[in-house]
This record gives sequence, structure tokens and C-alpha cells, in this order.
Amino acid sequence: MNATLPPVCTADRLSLELRLMPHAYREDAVQEAWLAFLSGHDPARAVNTYARRERRLRRRMVGAIRPELN
Repeated sequence: MNATLPPVCTADRLSLELRLMPHAYREDAVQEAWLAFLSGHDPARAVNTYARRERRLRRRMVGAIRPELN
């Protein structure tokens, strides 16, 4: 990953959350981490929230495309 991470005390938690992200969403997750850091929130939690939101969206999209899988 080429992105620079925000300087946080819980860098190990943040890097773990980013490793668990699908590769296609990592750049957006790093942006979420920076936004959280700059607004005074926990970047690792923001990345986790972003990952859950993306998983829910993907599940909805699959359900919309192939409703027999629900």
C-alpha cells in the first residue's frame, strides 16, 4: 500500500483493520482514516465502520442482482 497513514497511537489496530479490507477498498479506507483522525475520532474504528458499510452494500447489490440467493 502506497498511502501514508495518519500518525496515531493505535497504529497496530489501524494497520490490522486496513489489512482486513479488500484491496479494492483500501485507498478509500485510508481516506476514511484520515478524515477520522483530522476530526478527532478513532481512525481504526472509522475504517472498521467503512468496511461494514461496504459489506452491507455488496450484500444488497448481490441480492438485487440475484434475488434467488437471499
